[in-house]
Amino acid sequence: MPFVGTFAPPGDKSVSHRLVLMSLLAEGEMLIKGLSDCEDVASSLGAFRALGGKAWLEGEGLKIKGLGGRWPHFESLEIDCRNSGTTMRLLAGILAGAPGHYVLDGDDQLRRRPMERVAKPLRLMGARVDCPGGRPPMAIDGGSLNGVEYSPADASAQVKGAILLAGLSAAGPTSVTEILPTRAHTENLINHFHGLVVVEGSRLTVSPGTLRLPAVFETPGDPSSAAYFLTAAAMLPGGRVTAKNVLLAPARTGFLKVLDRMGASVVTTMTSDSPEPVGDVTVTYAGPLKGTEVAADEIPSLIDEVPILALASALAQGLTVYRKVNELRVKETDRLMSVRHQLGALGARAWIEGDDLFVQGPTAFIIPDQLDSGRDHRLAMTLAIALLAAQAKAPILGAESIAVSYPNFEERLNLLWRD
Repeated sequence: MPFVGTFAPPGDKSVSHRLVLMSLLAEGEMLIKGLSDCEDVASSLGAFRALGGKAWLEGEGLKIKGLGGRWPHFESLEIDCRNSGTTMRLLAGILAGAPGHYVLDGDDQLRRRPMERVAKPLRLMGARVDCPGGRPPMAIDGGSLNGVEYSPADASAQVKGAILLAGLSAAGPTSVTEILPTRAHTENLINHFHGLVVVEGSRLTVSPGTLRLPAVFETPGDPSSAAYFLTAAAMLPGGRVTAKNVLLAPARTGFLKVLDRMGASVVTTMTSDSPEPVGDVTVTYAGPLKGTEVAADEIPSLIDEVPILALASALAQGLTVYRKVNELRVKETDRLMSVRHQLGALGARAWIEGDDLFVQGPTAFIIPDQLDSGRDHRLAMTLAIALLAAQAKAPILGAESIAVSYPNFEERLNLLWRD
């Protein structure tokens, strides 16, 4: 049975986080259409409300009232970021310039994720930030900040975003120089909200100031969510899937370039370019996929898609190599080890050498009695596609974690498989 059809992915998770959290620093009211309804973005909404923000359903979306950087003074406030690293890191940047004592905490998975990479630059700017062992909980005593020039050691849009958001409250400009390009949502939205970020090659400089919300914002579709179904179409004979209204920013669509190199037919049609490119993507099965090498400088543009691409690699002819994917080790799980282990459980040959992942195909999948996602939403969705490819059924332990990013994933999967 072919995997075919057209669908609209949920609103982009990364953009949705920023729309909500940046409203803490912005004046005005904004109607957000298509905001992601996933659990991670709900964590950002919870933080927004905890700080006194107001958001309510209105018409076709969520109306949100900006606080303009002014919220009640808290002698001490604890904010539960639950499972959302994006919430914690971006919020840390916002709170670094706010008087008061704040404690950012989360669930057991979030408590294992690295936060020193955010704490260090915020301390250099003048905030007091304490995260014992470099992990949450993170205590922040905010206040007067100074602009800095900072070069993060790792390619991280969240670290860059935290620094830029802190820079809006600093005395003087703040600059960030990236070692590799990362998703540009924070700087694009600051400029869209009438702030100023100047981009000169790999160096970004933000000027202090208050943002202004647009009256309406249409959230583009999430390419990371779309990737599961687009990759499934590339893997399965007769597959042809179109994702509508997808964010097509270059730093988010590296997986499409890899699918194209592996032999799938990939067609994109741009429909809008403000504040970032948006359009439709159609991926069609064009014969068995072939192995490829994914270079280290490509990884930031597809880091969230490595699990589903690795699954496709297990069906491809020959060897596929993913270079320098060590960032996967500090996701909700050690995602690098989890991908290797679960591919092995499916009968695939996959191994790790240093920070590189190798997958040798093709594989005739063997489905065990049960699969274990380790409560990692991206691995759980990848395993669901593996079952589809094998035309098999088995329980996926931890599948409830899918709600972290794509609450109606199973419903969409069933619709496309039945079309």
